[in-house]
Order: sequence, then structure tokens, then C-alpha cells
Amino acid sequence: MFENLESFEEAFKKLLEEVLEFDLNDPFKDVEKVLCIEPHPDDCVIGMGGTIKKLTERGIEVIYACMTDGYMGTLDSSLTGHELATIRRREEEESSKLLGVKKIYWLNYRDTELPYSREVRKDLVRIIRKEKPDGVFLPDPWLPYEAHPDHRNTGFLALDAVAFSPLPNFSNVDVEIGLGPHQVSFIALYYTNKPNYFVDITDVMELKLKAIRTHKSQFPDDVWEVWEPFLRTVALFYGKKAGVKYAEGFRIMPGLFYHITPFADLI
Repeated sequence: MFENLESFEEAFKKLLEEVLEFDLNDPFKDVEKVLCIEPHPDDCVIGMGGTIKKLTERGIEVIYACMTDGYMGTLDSSLTGHELATIRRREEEESSKLLGVKKIYWLNYRDTELPYSREVRKDLVRIIRKEKPDGVFLPDPWLPYEAHPDHRNTGFLALDAVAFSPLPNFSNVDVEIGLGPHQVSFIALYYTNKPNYFVDITDVMELKLKAIRTHKSQFPDDVWEVWEPFLRTVALFYGKKAGVKYAEGFRIMPGLFYHITPFADLI
């Protein structure tokens, strides 16, 4: 098939279209279920709340996996970490319902202390094997200047889990309890500065903001005065690239491309 091809461009096009059957113009075609992995109990809605709403409206099941408990996310010294974690769980459940999300996995690692470890990796592999999503959304761990270790570790752990979930000898206890290996078809990085796909969220932008504001512990009035303009600016940033008012941007790649692929940036 490829031995007579004389150029990289021709081979690259053929690889995407005929071998991988990857269409970036419609990456969610035939998708039935996706897993959205978030560092904290508000990152899915902040990073891709408009897209989540549009996916669930299409009948696509969206499942959250929240890595940490939100224990540290407050400036209020009168609120204990345990109290905040309980509040944030309730807020996430309320917010997710507005977007059509019905299932959340809580891994409950301590906020700001998410370890990059085999144990956490195995937790995510088990969720992927149980739910068998077509695609996995995760924060881009290569986002420049990202200061929060939970965000960086979540991204790398999610990539690890997607790579290892098809391997029967990785956490073979899963196989013994009936959770067979699973190959994810695509990954999609949100919170990215290198988007290659955009979702027009102009018509659901206000709903996204409402779902974010449901996280009242994170966005009291004084904080919201700063964050609402910031969130609109982010959506306008992606919207400008997409040629619409408000958008969310993703870096989407087929499963083959997140390992030893020197041209992954060309998609």
C-alpha cells in the first residue's frame, strides 16, 4: 500500500484517511461514550462545558473522572478542607446535571498532592476498562506556564492510562475480575494552546457560565468579577481561531499518534 508512495504528504494523508480512518472534520462521528478526566471538581466544565453539553444533546454519554477532592481550593480561612471537599462534591454533581452528565468517578486524591504514580495510573486504567469510552478528554500537560502540578500530573497520568489500558499484563488483576483490555480510539486535550479542532459554543456559552457558577465555593461574587471576563476572553480566543464568537479548542489525535510520532503536531 505504501511502498510506491514517494512523498511524506501523500503517505500522511493516506495513513490518516485509509489506515486510521481518522477525520478531524468530524471526530465525534459514531462516538457513543467519552471519558472526561479532570484534576479538580470544576475543570471539565471550565475546560469544555459547552462541548459536553453539545455531546450529551447528541446522545453521547459523557462520564467524569475527578482526580482530587478539591480540599485546598479556598481563600476562606474559616472553612476546613474536609468541609470544602464535601461542598465541592455537591457543587460538581449539581453542575454536571446542567450539562447532561450522569456519572462521576471520584478518585479522591488530596488536592495539590496528586501523585504521578503507578497506583493512580492503575485507577484510571480500571475506569477506562470498565467504561470502554471511544475517546478520552484530558488537560494538556504541555500547556506553557501551567503552574498547578495536579493539572500536569492529570494530563500525563491520563495519557499513560490510555496507552496502557489495552495491555492485558498491565494490572492483570483487572482482567481476572472481568475488565478486559480496551483501546481508546482518540484522545482530546483541553486547556491547550495548540488546538486543531474547535467547537462553536456561542449558543451555550451562558449555560456554560451558569454551570461554572454552580461551583459557588470557587466563584463568590468578588472572584466571579474577575473570572467571568477571563472565561469569556478564553472563549473569544478560541472563537477567533474558529471564526465564531465563542468556542472551545482541543488537540485531538488518533490513538496511534501519542507515542513515538514525530509528526503528531501536523494534524
